[in-house]
Amino acid sequence: MTIQLPRTDLERLWGVSELHVHASPSIFERPFDDIELARQMRDAGYRAVLIKCHHSISAARAQLVRKVVPGIEVFGGIVLNYPVGGINPLAVEAAIGFGAKEVWMPTLHASNHIKVMGMAGYPHHIQAIRSKMTTKGVKGITILDSQGALIPEVEVILGMVADADIVLGTSHLSLEEDFALVKAARRAGVKKVLITHVGWEATNWSEEDQVRLAEAGAMMEYCYGATMPYESRLDPRVIVEGIRRVGADRCVIATDLGQPYNPHPVDGMRQFMRVLSHMGVTEGEIDVMARRNPARLLGL
Repeated sequence: MTIQLPRTDLERLWGVSELHVHASPSIFERPFDDIELARQMRDAGYRAVLIKCHHSISAARAQLVRKVVPGIEVFGGIVLNYPVGGINPLAVEAAIGFGAKEVWMPTLHASNHIKVMGMAGYPHHIQAIRSKMTTKGVKGITILDSQGALIPEVEVILGMVADADIVLGTSHLSLEEDFALVKAARRAGVKKVLITHVGWEATNWSEEDQVRLAEAGAMMEYCYGATMPYESRLDPRVIVEGIRRVGADRCVIATDLGQPYNPHPVDGMRQFMRVLSHMGVTEGEIDVMARRNPARLLGL
């Protein structure tokens, strides 16, 4: 499928690096696979894409996609959910060996996610692969022990992320966990910490907390997917206010798209950039959040 966009929109998308998008292979239904998505983004003028998967090491897949789709930088990472052993340093070591650009803390298996969503999954997502496993009754993963301190495995992983100079994503942890993780990450020498999709229902932090996290050394990731009707229906004005408070130099914009009921990520990014511009975010600020900051985080 070729995405037809006006020339002005193609010019707007030129050089974008997308840090948060989903494709198949996936346990959840996706409207395209890694290869299709990479081709579509390349043809739209993207510089790079970082593909996320809740159940596998997407960094391994990215190696093959780069061979098949030249002309765009394709990366992956690892999400520390149960399929990779949860908070598992050995899985992180493997992912870094495959060229991972981001290590995400747990998403659908995080204790905070299960508390907010009521399940170790997503109410709206359809599983492409049927199984007898249930999302009910799954014990959530937390990075804190009973005393509120980070578990030892997290400290090991932070050292690995620091040595590899890649991104640490907070994913669906609680606010308390985010603050503990950011503090420990900076202490461990991690230079790239990203607070995942701020404003989504399980990560809906106040502007004051966003500022505090930024002051502690993290960057905010705002995703257009959170504004969708079938998602959190976040008012884009809330994102704009967050950008204003935190500062565009500490922010990234992404889509978190790749669901059958949402727009294609390329069109989602086009819409996102236009909406932000309409609400007073300058082209220079959009350039920083869609191109410069993501490229720097990816080491480009």
